[in-house]
Amino acid sequence: MDKRNYCVILAGGLGTRLWPMSRERKPKQFIDVLGTGRSLLQMTYERFARFIDKENILIVTNGSYRQLVAEQIPDLKPENVLVEPMRRNTVPAVTWAALEVKRRCPDGRLIVSPSDQNITDEAAFEQDVLRGFSYVHKCDVLLTMGAKPSRPEVAYGYIQMADAAPGHVDIYKVQSFTEKPADEFAQIFYESGEFLWNTGLFLWSADAFLCAVKWASDEIASIVQSVMQRFDDGESADDLLMELFTKCPNMSLEQSVLEKSDSVDVMLCHFGWADLGTWAAVHEVMPKSDMGNVVIDSKSLLYDCKDCIIKLPDGHVAVVQGLEDYVVVEEGNVLVICKKGDQKNIRKFVNDAQLNLGEEFV
Repeated sequence: MDKRNYCVILAGGLGTRLWPMSRERKPKQFIDVLGTGRSLLQMTYERFARFIDKENILIVTNGSYRQLVAEQIPDLKPENVLVEPMRRNTVPAVTWAALEVKRRCPDGRLIVSPSDQNITDEAAFEQDVLRGFSYVHKCDVLLTMGAKPSRPEVAYGYIQMADAAPGHVDIYKVQSFTEKPADEFAQIFYESGEFLWNTGLFLWSADAFLCAVKWASDEIASIVQSVMQRFDDGESADDLLMELFTKCPNMSLEQSVLEKSDSVDVMLCHFGWADLGTWAAVHEVMPKSDMGNVVIDSKSLLYDCKDCIIKLPDGHVAVVQGLEDYVVVEEGNVLVICKKGDQKNIRKFVNDAQLNLGEEFV
């Protein structure tokens, strides 16, 4: 294993769109969503530990979940758990991780990964990631990883490919990023053949990313430069983290950094990918009955039902008749029954439950 290769797993999110199974006290990354006996975080960690030294795997999470990380990944050293001082978007978290990688290994490079993905071909995944590490080492660029769309999905982000990178197979310059397009644009993207799904997997050297962050805007450059200098001078990490997280704009990596850099490429990957952010996505990757129904670790009787997904607690039974394309999920004190295609409304349901019913229901 190359000691310069690091992995940063982002595991601080709330996973609202998988409510009610994903709750604030235990969000989706810590849950066995697919019925495999392992949480999504455990699956992600094990996937990378096959070819990246465990000493080089960092997990960024919220302070509320530090204990969950320790319980689920017991061989992870405490210093490899980076605890965010507050919930922000991805820029401060990845900047912090890049600073930590650079401190440990001046010529280190890292892959940034969500903790809620399904990878169907782990051998191909390893091959693509290692090829990505080699590419960013030689070319000193920011590399995104894209998957070929199988449908006009509106819940995913898209990356538009430009010219092919000379001398490299399946690597292209990035023309543009689009986050969760409207139906008509998703159809255009799918049919054009110019767009890949944005997997949220990114590779770069720590130096290249920190330079790109500082280049993105004068505001971000000032914040990061100040934090880096004071970090080198031995100032309290807690104070610096609070400054980094409070002052950095609350925007995604794509918006804040990648769209503003002229050194961003995309690799077409071959490992079979899905973002498990919605019940529709979970339904898509699970084995199905003849009628397209998915029942996860639950007892149920389904009559004249089609393309539904059912998930209930142990000891509970569902008897469902005449539903098509529905989600029926119960967890704790909440039962949700809604159209599978209306997943964008889940956030509204969560907000309404919190406002009208109380914190104990979210």
